[in-house]
Amino acid sequence: MKMILQGMGLVGLLSWMGCATLPNDYRPQTVGALENGATNQELSLQLVTRDPIVQFGKPVIFQVVIRNISPHACWFPAKPQQGFFWTLPNGRHDGYFFDREQTRFFNKNDCVLLQPGHALVLPGLVDTADFRHPGITEFKAEVDVAQNTNPALSPFWSGRAFSNSFGVQVIPCKAPSRFAQSASSPVAPSNNL
Repeated sequence: MKMILQGMGLVGLLSWMGCATLPNDYRPQTVGALENGATNQELSLQLVTRDPIVQFGKPVIFQVVIRNISPHACWFPAKPQQGFFWTLPNGRHDGYFFDREQTRFFNKNDCVLLQPGHALVLPGLVDTADFRHPGITEFKAEVDVAQNTNPALSPFWSGRAFSNSFGVQVIPCKAPSRFAQSASSPVAPSNNL
């Protein structure tokens, strides 16, 4: 009991100091890119989609643009581990997760040499079949690259990087109209001729 009270006191102290946030306070409100792209010192990740409005059950098809913004070339995996995270219209969080590798031996055939200013475009797909709330869902992509143990590929970028946020309007499926239903229904032949 004493540990629970100490833990509650620590959470209260951190909240008072501004180091903690309350869950589910944020609700997505913007369709489209919220920023140009998230950057670290060497890479820029930008999440984009051609169709920011999708129906439940249809996939959201993204492109994750990874750009080398450093002044030097670096090796990068052609197919790095990707994760997607999202905030639903009701403020809840979810995502696609993956097992993280700490180290890996990368072959030259599995990598690209990203020159300064050049980009690698990766496809991304999020299935909305399990989404239950219509409205704006805000997505973010993550790229995670293990430490390279191949000394022939140097310099090699490794670490975690996150994209900008991107809002997508998820709408209910359109119900077929009554006219379309009756036009497609088979009609029994009439014997009154």
